[in-house]
Amino acid sequence: MPQSGLAQTVSTSKPPRVALVSGFWAQNIGNAFFNIGGKWILEQLFGQGNVDFIQDQPGYKTFHDQLKGNPKNDIEFLRLLDLDYIVLQGPLLTVGYQHLWEPTFKELTARGTKIMLIGAAFFKFRPAELEAAKAFLEKYKPALISTRDSESYKILKEWDLGMPLYDGLDSAFFAPKAYTPFRVAGEEYFAFNFDRYPEPTVKLGDKDDEADFTFEAEGKNWNLYTPQRASKLAHRSKVQAYLGHLLDRRKLPEELNGRQIIRPEHRTNPHMSYKIYQHPNAVCSDEPWTYFTIYANSALTLADRVHACVATLAYGRPAMLFTPSPRAALFARVGAGDIKKHPVQLDMDRLEEERMKEVDWLKANI
Repeated sequence: MPQSGLAQTVSTSKPPRVALVSGFWAQNIGNAFFNIGGKWILEQLFGQGNVDFIQDQPGYKTFHDQLKGNPKNDIEFLRLLDLDYIVLQGPLLTVGYQHLWEPTFKELTARGTKIMLIGAAFFKFRPAELEAAKAFLEKYKPALISTRDSESYKILKEWDLGMPLYDGLDSAFFAPKAYTPFRVAGEEYFAFNFDRYPEPTVKLGDKDDEADFTFEAEGKNWNLYTPQRASKLAHRSKVQAYLGHLLDRRKLPEELNGRQIIRPEHRTNPHMSYKIYQHPNAVCSDEPWTYFTIYANSALTLADRVHACVATLAYGRPAMLFTPSPRAALFARVGAGDIKKHPVQLDMDRLEEERMKEVDWLKANI
């Protein structure tokens, strides 16, 4: 019997069970960057120990036609889980969204599971994609959506889907909250990450109006020249991009302006050693921690990968992006809209303010 005057409160409610869809890290290590940042966000909402990773749909594998859904004979394991929330991130609002997710969402929502989209975005922003995504969002309404770029937010807001919507950040900007990189001994280096398009040839000196890009960094004028043949192949398709790398026989330097150049590769699967280790000072790994450490210690990152630049900026370092991808829209949201023109660096106080505003909004709307 409890003592007189004392009250006992026994909680009978179970903690929420939250699955954060993740994976395909070896296919594109940038996926890990926003997976890890997203897990930190969700732990602020639901508490540590209540959020765990679960593998993404198999239909996202490279070269698979997503309109065909997941591969034949795949069990679609996600639909069997007992969950309170399932959380998806990234540029998932595609023409294949319904084909990959409808069987899973149908069974989960029938059991009361809520869907959340965090750091979400469109992939190509084309009319067919917008039409398909709108129809599926209307059929399986998420409990809330936070976007990773303002363009996606504006489109979703116009649709008035009747759910909480926030103009948020790419979840990879939260990665420094989850992981503290190692420091490196000696001088900082440059990180040049070009695993789709060819690395530009860099020449320091007087400004050259014939160069494809020019900017000032570390007291020097940088002139960048794009190898035309390899670039044309890379713009045609991923397959031809690999051919372009094979045909690119330049001897790229190990150093520039007195600093070492490190060349990280974001794709280990398919593993093509001739491409990954074609040029000196290459780094490749199927885990993200090495990449966080590389970008956190970079004096300047030049990359054709969106998330190489996101990670660099998130850790307070300068970066410049070389890609025609519309997914680069996420940089304008953090004040880095000129990242394709010249190197940029974030206002870290502003970034922290934006991160906390998103967490507060999510807490208020779950």
